[in-house]
Amino acid sequence: MIDVILPGNSLALQDMKRIRVILPIAFGLLLLVACRGPNSENGNSEPAGEPKPQTSLEWANHGTRLLNKGLPEQALASYDNALLLDATNPYTYCSKASAYHKLGQPELALQNADKALQVDPGYAPAMANKSLALRKLGREAEADSLLKSAFAIDSGLKRHFRE
Repeated sequence: MIDVILPGNSLALQDMKRIRVILPIAFGLLLLVACRGPNSENGNSEPAGEPKPQTSLEWANHGTRLLNKGLPEQALASYDNALLLDATNPYTYCSKASAYHKLGQPELALQNADKALQVDPGYAPAMANKSLALRKLGREAEADSLLKSAFAIDSGLKRHFRE
């Protein structure tokens, strides 16, 4: 198992998100295990009495906390609320793709990764998520090519793969 560190959303470039993936034998099988988004350092429960999210970014971060708790259905609802407020944030679509991966729905994961890439064609985390969906759909050559493209766009992405 390796940890991958991917850049966070465009609003907080200094934030990083951590995705744990399993990549046996040269990307032969790619499985998403966990994802941490901007401002979710450890994936712990929210503090008691935390106010209801108000902004798109707050809803997206709330969704990521839910996803980290193993609640992908609730995370999807939170991501949808984020998109109602701002449909131009590739992080939210990319996060929805992660939730669909956890639910075993690679087709919907692919659709959301594609939406993220429509908003920002160079968003390497979305490319990685799309690569995962393509791999789960049996499209290994496309997945490998896309992952290489993600590495070319974000050279720092590759160095965060640790075996």
